[in-house]
Amino acid sequence: MSSNNISAMQGLGFLGLLILLSSAVLGKSQMCEVETGQTNIILDIEESREAFIGQQTTPTELPIFGDPETEIDLDLVFPKGQPTFQLIGKRLQLLEPLDRDEENLSHIVFQVSCTVRSSNKKRNIPIIVRVSDINDNAPRFMNTPYEVTVPESTPVGTTIFRNIQALDKDAGVNGLVEYFIAETSINATEDEKLTSADGYGTFAISFPHQGQVTVSRILDYEKVQRYFVTIVASDRARNTEHRLSSTTTLTVNIADSDDLDPSFIYRGCVLLEGACINPEYTASVPAGSLLGVLNVLPERIQAVDLDTINSRIRYSFASGMPGNYEDYFEIDEETGVLKQTKAIDTSTAKRYDIIVRAEEISPAPRRFTTAKLAISVKPVDANPPAISSSATEGYVDENSPIGTRVLDASGNPITFSTTDADLGEGDPKPEYIYELTTPSFNVTSGGVLVVNEENLDRDPPAPGRFKFQVVAREPRTNAASAPLSLTVHLRDINDNAPKLAMVSPISITAGDQSESRLVTQVTATDNDIGPNAVVAYSIYHVSNNGIQRFTIDEQTGEIRAHGRLLAGEQYSITVQATDVGGLSSQAIVEVSVTPGPNTKPPRFQKPIYEVQVSEGAEINSTVTVVHADDPENDAVVYSIISGNDLRQFAVGQETGVIIVIRKLDRESLTRYQLIMRAEDSGGLSSTATVNIKVTDINDKNPEFDVSTLPYVFQVDEGTSNAFVGVVHATDADEGINAEITYSIPTDVPFTINGTSGELRTASQLDYERLNEYKFVVTAKDGAPDARLGTASVTVLVHDIPDEVPKFSDARIDVHIPENEVNFLVATVQAFDPDTTSEITYVLRKGDAELFKVSATTGEVHTVKGLDYENQRQHQLTIGTIENDGDGPGDTLQLVVNVEDRNDLPPRFITAPDPVTVNDDQAIGTIIATLPAIDGDGTSPGNVVRYEIVGRGKAPKYFQVDPDTGAVRIRDELRKEVDTEYHVDIRAYDMGEPQLSSVAPLRVDVRHLALSQNNEMSMETKLQSGMILSTENIGLGFSDDSYTTSVPESTEVNSTLKIVQIINSKQSANGPADFRCEFVHGNDEAKFNVSLADHGCSIILVQSLDFENKSSYTLQLRLVSHRYFVNPLKDKTTVNIIVQDENDNAPEFVFNRLRGQRDTFYTVVTSDMDVDTTILQVRATDRDSGKFGMVRYKLYDDEDTGTNLPTSFFMMTEDGVLRTAKHFKNEESFPMTFSVEARDSDAQELGSHRTRARIVVNKLTDINRMALSFPNAAPSELRNYHTEVEELLEEKTGLVSGIERFSNQKYLANNGTVIENQAATDVWFYLIDPKSEKLLKRNDSVVETTLLEPAARLELNFALARAKADGISVPIEIKEHVHKIKAAIDIDDEVFPFTLIAISLIILILGTIGIIYICISWSKYKNFKQRMRQYSSTSPTRYDPVIVNQQASNASETVASMKEYETQMLAMAVPPDGDDDLQLDFSAKNHAFSLDNVSYITHKENSNGNSNSHVVGGQSSPSHSDATTAPIATLRRHNNLNNINMNNNLAINNRQNTFNRTLEINTRNNANPLGSPHNTNGALSGTLTLGRIKHQNTNHYQNGGSNGDTVGRNNLAIAKNNAYSTMGRRGNTFCGSGLLNGCVDSSGNGDLMNSSTLGRHSQLNNRMYSGEVPITNPLFQRSTGDGHNHLSCTNENVSFGKRDYGQIGFSYLNDLDRSEVETTTEL
Repeated sequence: MSSNNISAMQGLGFLGLLILLSSAVLGKSQMCEVETGQTNIILDIEESREAFIGQQTTPTELPIFGDPETEIDLDLVFPKGQPTFQLIGKRLQLLEPLDRDEENLSHIVFQVSCTVRSSNKKRNIPIIVRVSDINDNAPRFMNTPYEVTVPESTPVGTTIFRNIQALDKDAGVNGLVEYFIAETSINATEDEKLTSADGYGTFAISFPHQGQVTVSRILDYEKVQRYFVTIVASDRARNTEHRLSSTTTLTVNIADSDDLDPSFIYRGCVLLEGACINPEYTASVPAGSLLGVLNVLPERIQAVDLDTINSRIRYSFASGMPGNYEDYFEIDEETGVLKQTKAIDTSTAKRYDIIVRAEEISPAPRRFTTAKLAISVKPVDANPPAISSSATEGYVDENSPIGTRVLDASGNPITFSTTDADLGEGDPKPEYIYELTTPSFNVTSGGVLVVNEENLDRDPPAPGRFKFQVVAREPRTNAASAPLSLTVHLRDINDNAPKLAMVSPISITAGDQSESRLVTQVTATDNDIGPNAVVAYSIYHVSNNGIQRFTIDEQTGEIRAHGRLLAGEQYSITVQATDVGGLSSQAIVEVSVTPGPNTKPPRFQKPIYEVQVSEGAEINSTVTVVHADDPENDAVVYSIISGNDLRQFAVGQETGVIIVIRKLDRESLTRYQLIMRAEDSGGLSSTATVNIKVTDINDKNPEFDVSTLPYVFQVDEGTSNAFVGVVHATDADEGINAEITYSIPTDVPFTINGTSGELRTASQLDYERLNEYKFVVTAKDGAPDARLGTASVTVLVHDIPDEVPKFSDARIDVHIPENEVNFLVATVQAFDPDTTSEITYVLRKGDAELFKVSATTGEVHTVKGLDYENQRQHQLTIGTIENDGDGPGDTLQLVVNVEDRNDLPPRFITAPDPVTVNDDQAIGTIIATLPAIDGDGTSPGNVVRYEIVGRGKAPKYFQVDPDTGAVRIRDELRKEVDTEYHVDIRAYDMGEPQLSSVAPLRVDVRHLALSQNNEMSMETKLQSGMILSTENIGLGFSDDSYTTSVPESTEVNSTLKIVQIINSKQSANGPADFRCEFVHGNDEAKFNVSLADHGCSIILVQSLDFENKSSYTLQLRLVSHRYFVNPLKDKTTVNIIVQDENDNAPEFVFNRLRGQRDTFYTVVTSDMDVDTTILQVRATDRDSGKFGMVRYKLYDDEDTGTNLPTSFFMMTEDGVLRTAKHFKNEESFPMTFSVEARDSDAQELGSHRTRARIVVNKLTDINRMALSFPNAAPSELRNYHTEVEELLEEKTGLVSGIERFSNQKYLANNGTVIENQAATDVWFYLIDPKSEKLLKRNDSVVETTLLEPAARLELNFALARAKADGISVPIEIKEHVHKIKAAIDIDDEVFPFTLIAISLIILILGTIGIIYICISWSKYKNFKQRMRQYSSTSPTRYDPVIVNQQASNASETVASMKEYETQMLAMAVPPDGDDDLQLDFSAKNHAFSLDNVSYITHKENSNGNSNSHVVGGQSSPSHSDATTAPIATLRRHNNLNNINMNNNLAINNRQNTFNRTLEINTRNNANPLGSPHNTNGALSGTLTLGRIKHQNTNHYQNGGSNGDTVGRNNLAIAKNNAYSTMGRRGNTFCGSGLLNGCVDSSGNGDLMNSSTLGRHSQLNNRMYSGEVPITNPLFQRSTGDGHNHLSCTNENVSFGKRDYGQIGFSYLNDLDRSEVETTTEL
């Protein structure tokens, strides 16, 4: 047993020793091995920024086992080319800058030689350094400069330029370019700036990646002829701060189009966009003369085409008044010259108004414009004009401004009038100009004499009077009147201040004089005259506080001294001289006081002072003031010489004020006697006695007896002066301070004895009204500063049954429908104030058969249905049995209003009798009237309408008036042979439900025989009972009503309507023997009626006005004393409708809120958005229809400058003013411009215009104020917008405006803003109506009118439950606050819990972080474990693999050869690993050494024939002549899946072993992995490196094969191989989208799929059509026959910048590649 244990222990020891030895050996063997377990090293480095070479690789050190200082030696080997790096330890350092873009440098391949110092073993390790791109190249525009020409009519959105292109040498996103337009200022001359502009905003690039320029705004050649568009090309680097850009300019020339009408043009016309607005021309011709070509003012008639096309203009007359204008005038079509063709007399016309038309001679539609031409006919000038004035003596104030009217002696303006004897009454009056012989005055166009010069001075040496002459001259004829002499006197105004003369210094002696002493006298002169020269003197200031010592006589200027003056005092007296206008000047009088003799001591005013002081007097409080006067006016000094032993008092040495300096105690000492001394500067003194008595103070409050508190008393109701109780209080003070008086509030029904405290009832108490009273009784002592004591009293009232029920409502009105039985009418309710109520309801008055009332509930019901038609209202009186009174509240009046229901159908008044008519009756003849009435009481139930519901043909030939029931003939009765019709007339009401009744009417038709001329014979007419002869019918109106329309401008005495009278005859002896008279409708006497031929004429006798009355209804009556008047035709109605005309101009509505003095006021703010509404203007026009439609437009007061006020605003046609720009710049405010209101829908002709001013100010915080309403929310106050503004304007006299109604905000103590939603701040501003500027809060006007205490009190007004309490600065809570500084109040109780909560959060987050780190570490360990699974410790080495390309024949010549040196790389990448690239150079794959490196040489076949062809593609981006051969691949663990193949071939090879010795017998092939050249176009083999990818081969045409090209002891020859190289899980798509996919040129369609140097590669062949395959541009071959070869894989993305756009793979240019995803390019 023991031996076994020993042997076991020995075995364990041996095993441990073996493990230690193996570990040591293994540690030694790891020297010079790659730490990642791979056979190569891949590093990453950024390209250099300019000449910088200090960038580090990633990782920073070479991952090789061993210390380069002690264990291993490292050396860099560059097989070809100059060294790029140097080795410092394990860190690589650049020797020269790297430029990836210029050198097309994607990677650097070299080796590191590692030697183990202990064993001297050496190993070469391949290193691949991948160079990553940085954004160091800006895009560069191609094919510049850019310029394009587009017509101005180009629509918005049209693409105008597509050729913008910029290239960037960088790779990935750094090489992607996007375009946009930038705003810049154009660099042009002053002349070019007038026609050029920046294109920003006018043009746009909608798609930044395309760079196509489109139009975004309407173009206008007349404004801008050329745009300079600044285009920026920027790359798309991930970090926006590192993006680079370049700019270029696109010049867009605008071509003119014919889009503008021609325009008349002359100097002085009002221009709008280069065209004259409302052009007008005038000319004149003398009567009786023929002038030929007329002189047209202001210039000759001329129109121009505003377009640069400059079309010719044709002139013509469009219209004119009077209509014979073409008989006298003509206009030349080409030149527009106006000619007179015939002489005119003033009797023909005195004025011609002609519309001139100017039309372009161009293809249709032709554009034109019009102008007004007024030609006046002048009488012969035989007499000169005569001038007269209203006065020859005038008066005006001096210094009057220009334009001031000169007045006559009566105060009326002096006016001039000019007459001409040649002019008649109807001749137009010419305009005269007035010439004056003085420039100081002028005559206005209205003939008023006004001032024409500034600063007219009356004061000497100016003359003060002007004499001059005035002449009136007619400009047209230059005829002048005789001169008229005038004299203008300048009236004096107060414009000169009085001037005081200098006064020499004055000296006076000291002393105390009872009378005043004269010091000096000052005088002043004033250059004005009269009252303006009267001077008043005053003392403005006296130094040394001497204002009370001197006075001055207001009229004479004498200065006098008063009272005592002390020696040595000096005074500077500032004297002011002021005239009546307030103008003044000042002078200083220096006064010195000299000393006098000192002979008398000071004397107190009284020898003994008796004073009292309260014991509660405060320290430094005044006791009394003693005063002593010195006869010589010397200074007096006061002191206490006795009686102040306790130092209780002190006296002021100069003032004599005795004060308390210590607390007094009356109980300790009640009296003090002080001896006071007064001493002058000479040492003379006198004394006085001050007796001080200390008085008691009231320092105790009255107190109620605590044992009796609180007071609770009881009293019965209904008793007056009943005893309630007694209260009592005591006061510890004495005397009057202890006398107590009791009082209670006056609003309680009790009284109290002020001395005894006895409470009694003041009136009878009512328990039902109030059963408990609580109030406070006050005890007050008798001191003047009384002290109080209070106590609460509760009085309980006992109830006594003494009340009767009462109704709270005196009357109730209800509405109930008729015909309802047991309908609840109302519920009445009475109240019994007693605690136990007893109420029994009874019907006192009313119809008991119709109503009943419930005795207990008070519900009133109907007994039976009510009838509205019988009685519409019932009055009921409801009372109670308990209350039999008739006073207020004893009963209730219930008024029941019955609502009508449509329950009665219409009833015809009479049964219709049959009617017989002849068949010749005219259409519209009334044959019968069937009136019906409805018994319902209200509309629409009693409104009756009629309709025909007749049978047969009756509705065709008869119709009924729906309103009157009159039956008329509808069609000619002769059309039918029927003699009888049955017409059923239905009368129906308009109620709900609709009720009706029908009355049958039988109509018999009598057909009359006709003569040959279709006239009925007299006999037939006489036989008819219905139709009478003409003589028997009598006179009558031809129709029942007439309607006529007349314009409101119809002249008086015009005939409006002729009413025809049938059967009338023209009297042979005179007027007709009948007349028409008005019955009613002519109350205003605007019309008259007269006889006319067979009728009556209605004549207008007063003018009409549509705005006052738009229609008249006149009723006429026909009267005749000779002829019979048919009573059915003796009355008619004439409706006269007045037509409106445009005779009223628009009038602006200036409401109080925004208008004042014909001005609208509004404000803008700096942060206001564009298109914000700031004002609504409104104008009314009394006209109607189109004439009353008002449109609005803005105009500048002065049309000069660039930034006109109207450019900042826009106004809609309905008067809404909106902003058009931002106001962040310092624009000039206020902005003033005009708004014009034009009627007739803004038509040019015949419209009236009115203008008003708009003043816009810029509102800032300094202008804002807030009016606070603490008891009303903003929603309640917004309805009082007008009242608040009226208050502000009433109090201030300024223009006010309200900005907003917001919740009240105020600052708390800690600086935070508190918002009160139940209160309101009304934000407002004020505008000075004089300067029209916004006032600041600190303006003196605002402070005087609003902010002073007296003004604040006036603002306390009531607005329906709202009351203002003051004005403050508004507070606004900003939405985005960057910094907040406020005091934080930390609660000591909450703070510990807050710390605990924060600690728990940190603990939870920390735990989650630890768990996450553990999981990540576990995943990392698993990943490392999987990576080690692919590493083999076996030293097995494979033989070298020779890679070469064989020539197709011996005669092949090398036309172009380029060699690429490429490392043979093997990859061990698991198919399910992550996306990181892992390279494995372990021995398990194959041996790797520099001996295994061969060269891949691309040669071109000399005969131009390629080995194989692939359809489609272009030249290779790597080399234009390069060819790429298919490959033979080395694989392990190959898994092949063939899906949906045409031949259904599936080959699955598992665990294929690659034999170390390969014997391949191929003809002319040295490469054992290559495939022999054959005539079928098979490709020679090349070994390529790539990433393992998934392959998807789709849609083979003639079948396909899929297999492992290098299998176990066999080698398959591949035809047209598709393959994946050196990749991971890649996809190869060979579909039908790329010109037959991967099919060779021979059309055989044989295809071989192979995976290269990978393991676990999965190949999938699927049906995949309709999608463009992804093709690797690297595997292309360009041959002499022009066929290109494309590989069906996207492998081996190149390092460096490549342009793949030429082969259709734009995604490669845009590819955003990381360093990990980049592999070697072959």
